[in-house]
Amino acid sequence: MKTVLTKVLALILVIFMMNSCAITVVSAQDMNYQPQCSVEEAIAQAGSTAGKPIATNRIYFQMPRLDSWYSKYGVCQDRYYAGIYWWSGSAIPQSYPGYRASVDQYDQGVYYVDVPADVINVIWNNGFFAEKSENADVFDQHCQTKEVNIEEAYAGDYDTLPEGSPNQNNMDGCIFIVDPDPETTTSQYIPNRPYSGNWYVYYGDGCYGSYATTSGNFISYDTNCLNPDHFDDNGNHIGGDHIKAPVAFVYGDADCDSEVTITDVTAIQRILVKMSFEPFNEKAADVNGDGLDVTDATLIQRFETGLIDHFPIENETANE
Repeated sequence: MKTVLTKVLALILVIFMMNSCAITVVSAQDMNYQPQCSVEEAIAQAGSTAGKPIATNRIYFQMPRLDSWYSKYGVCQDRYYAGIYWWSGSAIPQSYPGYRASVDQYDQGVYYVDVPADVINVIWNNGFFAEKSENADVFDQHCQTKEVNIEEAYAGDYDTLPEGSPNQNNMDGCIFIVDPDPETTTSQYIPNRPYSGNWYVYYGDGCYGSYATTSGNFISYDTNCLNPDHFDDNGNHIGGDHIKAPVAFVYGDADCDSEVTITDVTAIQRILVKMSFEPFNEKAADVNGDGLDVTDATLIQRFETGLIDHFPIENETANE
C-alpha cells in the first residue's frame, strides 16, 4: 500500500512539474507544427473574451542563413516557415512551437507576427518540435532562440538600439537577428542549438540598422543598413539573395508534417466542410489532380492502409 501511495504521489509531482514548465513538451506522435487557429484568430478571440480589442506590436524575425534552420519538418506549401511562442500575456499559444509567423520577404528570410502588447518574452523557432526521447531525428533538426525580450527598448537594453526602437517602449517595428554561434545544451526538451541575438530597427526588404528613420543620426536607407548581404563589392545597395530554395512537397501530405498518415485524411475532411485546419497544403492534398474533394481523402486512406502504393497524379507528373 505504501509503495502504491508513493508512486501516486510521484506521478502527481511529475504532472505538476510539467504543467509549470514555460514550454509544452509535445511527443513525436502528437507533434504540433502550429495550433489549429492563426495568431490573428487567437487575438480576435482573446479580444472578444476581454470585451475590447487586443493591442498588438509587429515584430520581425530573419531566419538565419544557416542550413540547420531550414528543415523539411518546417515546410508547408513549398515554403519554410518560422514559428513563435510565448507563455504569458494574451492569446497564449496552445503548445510549443506556437504560431506560424507570416511572411514579409520570403527571399530575404524575413517573417513577422503581430504580438499582443502585453507579451514580455518570445521564442522564435523553425516551426516544429519533438521530444528527444520520442524522435531524436526531428529533435536534432529543431532550432530556436533563447527567450527574447520584446519590451523596454531603451538605451542599454540592446546595444544595437542606442536610441531604442521607434517607440522605445517596445520592439514594434524592429527585427530580431540571430547570432550565428549557438550555445550547446544536453537538455532533452531544448534543442542543442539555442541561439542568442539582437534587435535592430527594420527598414523593409530585409534591411535593418541601429537608428530609427526619425533619428537625427539616420542618413539614408542605404547608408544605415547593417545587413552586409544587401551590398555589392562597391558598396551599392542591391538587396539580399535567396535564403533557401523551396522544398518539393509530398503528395498526400495535406497537413505538412512530411508524412502521409490518417491525419491528412482528417485535414481534407475538415477543409471540405469549411472547418479550419492549419497548416494545410491543398496542392499536396489533390492526389488525383482534379481538384480537392472526398475522393482525395479516400485515396490517401487507401494509400495509408497499403491498398495502393502511389497516387493517380503521380502517373501524370511522371509523364510530363
